[in-house]
Amino acid sequence: MTTLQRLKKWLLSPEDEKLEFKQATSQFDSEKLTRYCVALANEGGGKLILGVTDRPPRRVVGTGAFADIGKVKA
Repeated sequence: MTTLQRLKKWLLSPEDEKLEFKQATSQFDSEKLTRYCVALANEGGGKLILGVTDRPPRRVVGTGAFADIGKVKA
């Protein structure tokens, strides 16, 4: 399955302990990002998708919240 096909599937799925959407168009608190990642890890892994509206119908809005991806990875 391609990445685009996966994204389309996720967009139709409800949020749960393994799938979370955050709009994060221009900013997103890095501490919140860390807490979401830890919560997903505690559930055995999952997906946090930034740049997509939280509420259905979901729309891809893009994100510029983390310009320095190296800092986020660290």
